[in-house]
Amino acid sequence: MYEKLLALLDEMGIDIAQATPQTTFRDLEMDSLSLTELAVNISDDTGVFADGEVRDMTLAQAAQRLMQAAEPQQA
Repeated sequence: MYEKLLALLDEMGIDIAQATPQTTFRDLEMDSLSLTELAVNISDDTGVFADGEVRDMTLAQAAQRLMQAAEPQQA
C-alpha cells in the first residue's frame, strides 16, 4: 500500500523524490485541499474511504491505516 500511496502522490504532482516512510504529509507541504484530493483518489483507486486528520501522519502510518481499512471485516 505504501508504493500505491507514493504513486498516487506522484500522479498528483507532489514531489516524492525525497520521501521516506517517515515523511509526513506536512513535510510534503500538502494543504487541506491536496489532502482531500488524495482521499478521493485513494477511494477511487482502492475503494477505501480515507478519513481523519492525516497531515501529521507519516506515509508508513497512512499506508498501514489503509491496509487495515481494506481488510475484510471478520464476523
